[in-house]
Amino acid sequence: MKKHTLVFTIFLLLNQSLSLDPSYEACVAKDCGDGLKVSFPFFINGLHDSSCGYPGFELRCSNGSSILRIAENDFIVKDIQYKNSSLRLQDATILPNQTESCPSKIRNITLEANRFRIDNVSTTKLILISNCSSVLPVNLERYRIRSCEESNEVVMLANDMNLRNVTRSCGYGRKVVETLVELSGEEGRSQVVDGDNYLEVVERGFVLHWLAADCGVCESSGGRCGFNQMTFGFRCFCRDRPHMEQKKIISDSCHGSLYRIRDNIGCDNVMLHKEIQKEKKYSELR
Repeated sequence: MKKHTLVFTIFLLLNQSLSLDPSYEACVAKDCGDGLKVSFPFFINGLHDSSCGYPGFELRCSNGSSILRIAENDFIVKDIQYKNSSLRLQDATILPNQTESCPSKIRNITLEANRFRIDNVSTTKLILISNCSSVLPVNLERYRIRSCEESNEVVMLANDMNLRNVTRSCGYGRKVVETLVELSGEEGRSQVVDGDNYLEVVERGFVLHWLAADCGVCESSGGRCGFNQMTFGFRCFCRDRPHMEQKKIISDSCHGSLYRIRDNIGCDNVMLHKEIQKEKKYSELR
């Protein structure tokens, strides 16, 4: 009896190791050479199959960096925290340690409500006002960007008490752009951003939280998360076969519906069920 059980166990392990699901293999975490491991809900174009991540979470590699495109703007992904579903982004048009730069390349950031949300604790809006050729009052000149050939651009935080005065002084014809920056801690939140230090603040990037299915249950069971493009639902790819989770609609988009895991069903449960069924069938044959 023990001999038969041992033989069955060895056969079962060999069968599992030799029948790895292709999707499970394809969705292993990969990087663009920057050491930043990318996995669900993100996927890297050219390195991952699109079924490894959610629509709208596609990254691409450029000069050794992971790039995320949001509303026609490119951002370098500096960090991904899978435990709290957050990532740090940096405007790809801003080069690190620039000594001189005009912010004309900075454009408005428009987030898709069903993809990302702002980290309200650390992230705030930075306002760039261009075509401001008016003479500003002395106390407001600090907001003018002096590194530009034509000093007709001013910059400040959206919560700066002088924003209304600057906007009024710039008059008609002004162009306003809003981007995101990170100001963390008490010192950061009380910091005044002006024409002299804005570039340093922009270079820090900012933090967003993503909205997608939680991969924790699937990963803890030994699986890898993915996306079913036929049903537009979450999938847990196990070593031997993909497993569809029970799902619940959480939001709609122009592409369809997004789903979140509802029940704690992972690969362990599927494989355990299969082992029990095989053992039962083997016992009946004996």
